[in-house]
Amino acid sequence: MVKYRSPAGMIVRGWTVALDPAPEQAAVFRRDCGARRFAYNWAVAQIKRSFEAGRETGDYDRDVWSGWALRKRWNQVKGDVAPWWAECSKEAYAGGIAGAVTALKNWHGSRTGKRPGPTVQFPRFKKKAKDRLRCTYTTGALRVAGSRAVVLPGAGTVRTAENIRALWRHTRRGTGRVLSATVREKAGRWVVSLRLEITARRRPPPRASTVGVDVGIGNHLLIVMHPDGSVTEKVPNPKALRACLVELRRANRALARKKEGSPRWHEAKRKLGRVHARVAAVRSDTIHKATTRLTKTHGAVVIEDLAVAPLTRGLRRHRKAWADAAAGELRRQLTYKAAWHGCDLWLADRFYPSSKTCSACGQVNTSLTLADRTWSCGCGAVHDRDENAGTNLARLPASQAEAPSDDKTAPVRHVAVKRVNHPGKVAA
Repeated sequence: MVKYRSPAGMIVRGWTVALDPAPEQAAVFRRDCGARRFAYNWAVAQIKRSFEAGRETGDYDRDVWSGWALRKRWNQVKGDVAPWWAECSKEAYAGGIAGAVTALKNWHGSRTGKRPGPTVQFPRFKKKAKDRLRCTYTTGALRVAGSRAVVLPGAGTVRTAENIRALWRHTRRGTGRVLSATVREKAGRWVVSLRLEITARRRPPPRASTVGVDVGIGNHLLIVMHPDGSVTEKVPNPKALRACLVELRRANRALARKKEGSPRWHEAKRKLGRVHARVAAVRSDTIHKATTRLTKTHGAVVIEDLAVAPLTRGLRRHRKAWADAAAGELRRQLTYKAAWHGCDLWLADRFYPSSKTCSACGQVNTSLTLADRTWSCGCGAVHDRDENAGTNLARLPASQAEAPSDDKTAPVRHVAVKRVNHPGKVAA
């Protein structure tokens, strides 16, 4: 299947919007999500049957590797295996089959070493009690109908719980079109993730400022420093998870005291999900605002190549704090937002001693520990650990300008991002 590529001057962006559906519209969403799970399990059964027959006879069914071939087979047998198929959107069945084929390819890529990351298991059947309700629509009645309404296949005009005037303006003046919409239940509420192709903004003017960003787990989530050692910004750490630990424990205890599968158990589960959703929303809001501000106001941003997974499995007293900081999400957002706003992203080597190096004389303090928040150098300079790290990071691009971008041994390397082909001339 050919991967979609936006035309020149256009970018693809996503918005997640909370919905306020009527009961009959929520029933349509649940029905389509159930149809998606049914089609997924049917496709997994076809895949398993192919592998079992291949082990016995040596003749494998190659069609299970193609989503289009499985969809064609589904259209031939859907009247027998799912007599109710006409009650649901065809997108539900297409999404379920595509998900099973993707799971098979991910398993094969993980097994052959072509897919990085943790080992992926062979596709398994999804249970109704554990499968997340979600369904993606790419065709049919799909549009933004106003500042507080979207039109979705089968459900019609659905009211949103928040204002989406910005999306409506894009579609109304022809600078954007809806590519897909994914409806899912999240903590007892229905949300829709709209994927729009919109016109890219005009190329921003060049910005010469370079800043180093140090990620922390204390009172400040991000410490942004200039090369001259001045503090540009300190983003407070919301500590969203720590702030809700008492409420999370209470919700978990309430869930454990209910009989699994009972109405009160489902209600307790929804309450627990709402607490987790609030934690994720606070964290996401802080990171999104910080990364947007960094890429819009500075010409170059330098961050560290942190090994996030080992940090969350490291010292016991720091595991939860590193997980709450979401350093991996910070890097992901900076990568794609740098392309949007014309910012250069630099990545410092994972083993570069940014905190231990004196920003005044360059001497490395090898005896510095995690407990030392401030330290004095032999040259007489007194450093704050995080501010010193940010200053050293901000100076790296200038000191390593001659290093090739693909040199893995350099203290810093430039992250190659796909630049957006902005329309028009450079903005004045």
